[in-house]
Amino acid sequence: MEEMIKKIKEYIEKKSKQEFHTLDKDELFKVVDIYKDLKEIESMNGYGNEYGRGYGAYNAYNAYNEYNRRGVDAKYRASSYMDGMRGSYEAYENDRNEYNTVGNYGAKEDGLKDLEAMLHYNHKLLKYIKETATSPEEQEILKKHFMKIKEIMNV
Repeated sequence: MEEMIKKIKEYIEKKSKQEFHTLDKDELFKVVDIYKDLKEIESMNGYGNEYGRGYGAYNAYNAYNEYNRRGVDAKYRASSYMDGMRGSYEAYENDRNEYNTVGNYGAKEDGLKDLEAMLHYNHKLLKYIKETATSPEEQEILKKHFMKIKEIMNV
């Protein structure tokens, strides 16, 4: 993680030397947000359980600390939800494996929180796609796949 923080810091420093009107400001703001999240994760290490996770499972896109709430441009909203799902699912898989192989009961609890966060992002992504689907063709595709989800859940 230190290497990633170092690279992001170098990138920000490099971009800060450019003239402001030549910058891709949306990209820079997103990178700064990621940097802040990584620094927050770094500062949480050592607190909480023996694995340094902090207060339960925590990933860079924590479900209660989303990029879109910080005013990031809407064009990044869907990708931030997908990033959040990916990070939460990876953490869930790691915790599930740790519970199954080592028997760490704390990992089971963390894994359930990660699963909840992943499904939270999934819900937000689907809701966002539904809100932005404007054509009848898009709406038909959504209906078809929502019906598939409904079938999976036996509802």
